[in-house]
Formats: sequence, structure tokens, C-alpha cells
Amino acid sequence: MLYPVIMSGGSGQRLWPASRPHFPKPFIPLVGSRSTFDEALERSKALSNAAPVTVVAGRSHAPAIRRALQRAGGEGLLVMEPEARDSAPAMAAAAHLIAARDPEGVILFLAADHHIPDQHAFAQAVGLAERHARDGWIVTLGVQPDAPSTAYGYIRPGEPQGGIHHVAAFVEKPDLAQAEQFLRDGYLWNSGMFITRADTFIAELDLYAPEISTAARLSVEEGEHEPHQVSLSAAFRSAPKISIDYAVMEKTDRALVAPAHFAWSDLGAWNAVLAASKRDESGNSAAGEVVLENAEGCLVRAGEGMTVVVVGGRNLAVIADREAVMVCDLDSSEGLKAAVERASKMGVAAPRPLAING
Repeated sequence: MLYPVIMSGGSGQRLWPASRPHFPKPFIPLVGSRSTFDEALERSKALSNAAPVTVVAGRSHAPAIRRALQRAGGEGLLVMEPEARDSAPAMAAAAHLIAARDPEGVILFLAADHHIPDQHAFAQAVGLAERHARDGWIVTLGVQPDAPSTAYGYIRPGEPQGGIHHVAAFVEKPDLAQAEQFLRDGYLWNSGMFITRADTFIAELDLYAPEISTAARLSVEEGEHEPHQVSLSAAFRSAPKISIDYAVMEKTDRALVAPAHFAWSDLGAWNAVLAASKRDESGNSAAGEVVLENAEGCLVRAGEGMTVVVVGGRNLAVIADREAVMVCDLDSSEGLKAAVERASKMGVAAPRPLAING
């Protein structure tokens, strides 16, 4: 059995003001009329031999997740963290939960905020990775880059292993010159998606991150278990706050990377949203009541009851809701976080979700 696990979290700062901590980007229609969380649910349900999805998230996101699960047919398990501890503890809790009923079950760890238009190509990549995972490997999907990007981490493929590769190295986000060299050298984007057997993953956690494994196991055992919900116990808080790359993947000798040949984005900034969106002949993408005059390469979103007019704009993101308006050069959109932190000190209120024209 394949167990899809959707990891949902984040503070929402890089896509402010549409995204906020209580309602971050996975639940907002950023590309088209559906959220990336809804898309992740659909991809999970379409996989062959897949169990109902498990979602790991903070309590503040639970209402949005329950609504999404209902839209998708009502099946699924919500695992609620008492506090955010990064990806390694969240994945560890899911693994212990699944291992308790199916130790050899294969887990597919997905992020809630990824945009992957080609569902068929995604399923093919997962199928290839799953075959290796059943033999005791932890397989990550490495996306084939279509351009040098400084927004993503990279993976350097090593020796071949049955049609895929050992992981030679995980590499942090590079500068542009390094990204261009990585592209020439065949590096892959680090997608943050993993496929592994539950018992394999727990064994590597026990070896390289025992404090995380113990805290996660106790939080599951001591947690409150209901038919469609698990509330992890306070033991979860004792887990070190660390990503799975640092905790396990950079240390294990069980890591493989499967090249994924499909369009992919984590929609990590407004320029990435524009790149993934449908655009008019001038390269603009608009949502809501928007008027564009002599504008090129702009992303414009108008909240419910608002009209946004852009005249002569070039390479801009203009995002408006009832409590805040953000305008930035798209080349600077990855630096939005610092400005958002300043805005939060001014007491900017949390917005309602933007109304989107599909």
C-alpha cells in the first residue's frame, strides 16, 4: 500500500498579502481557480494502490484542511502538531503513525504548496521511486531544471542505481553563476518530495536523529486518536526543530534521487506565481476586477469588491485586498519577507481570501 502524506505549514510571508500565517499559500488559488492543497489531494487520490491521504499540519490550519478534505470526498486523516518543528519531526510523526499499522507500507511525502500540472508524469515518477523504496531506499524526486534558478536547492546525482541515481550531495540555494554551472553539470532541483518504506525511514531516523524519532513516537502514542484526526501530544515539542535534509538525508547512505521530468514549482514568490500562470499576449496575468493599460509582464490580483488599474506597469506584482496593498518589482519579490515583517509591526490585519476568476 502507498500512503500519501501531505505536509502543510508555512508562515505565508513571501506571498503577502494574499497569504498570511493563519491562511498560507497552500489554501489560496494562486494559479487558476484551485489551491495547491486541493491539487495535492487530487494527485494523491489518483495514484494507484493509494491509501486515503494523511495531512500533517498545525492546529490553526485545521479548518481549511477539513474543508478541503470534504471537497475531495471526505476521506483522510488530519494529524495536528502542537507547534511547528520543521519537516523532520512532522515526517517522523507520520512515519510512526503509519508504521504502527503497516511497517512495510511505502510513504509518499508531499508538500502542500507545490504546483505540478502534469498529473500523469507525476504518477510515473512516483511509480519508479516506489519500486526502489520497497527495496529499502529513501528516494527523493529531483526535478529536471528548465532554467538556472537561485530560488531552489539542488541535488548532485551520483552513481546510477537501477535507472535512477545515488545522491552525491544536497546543495544549498546557489547564486546565479553557480546555478548556471549546476544546470550544465546535470544537477536537479531539490523538490522536497520523498518516497520510502515506513520502517526504512524510522530506522534512519533512529540512527541519525534519535531525539526526533523518540519525540515523534511518543507524541503519536500519547496523542488523542479520533476516527479522522490525531492530535499529537506535547512530547512533539521536545523534537529538535530541523529539516529532513539536515537531520537525515545529508547523512544517510540510503538516499537515491529519481529525475522527475515534469513542470514543477513551489510558488515560493510572486515571480514564480506569474511564471506558472496563464498570461495574455503582453505577458500579464490578472485575477479579479483588473484593468490593464499598456502593461507588460505584470501579475495583478484584486480582492473581492476591489478594482485595480495598472497603467504603464512593467514587471510588477500588484496584490490588493481590503486591508493591504503590495506593489513590488517581480525581480525583487523573493525579498518581500523583510518588508512583511515591518508591515506586521504596523498591525496590518489578516485578510479574507481573494476572489479569483478561474
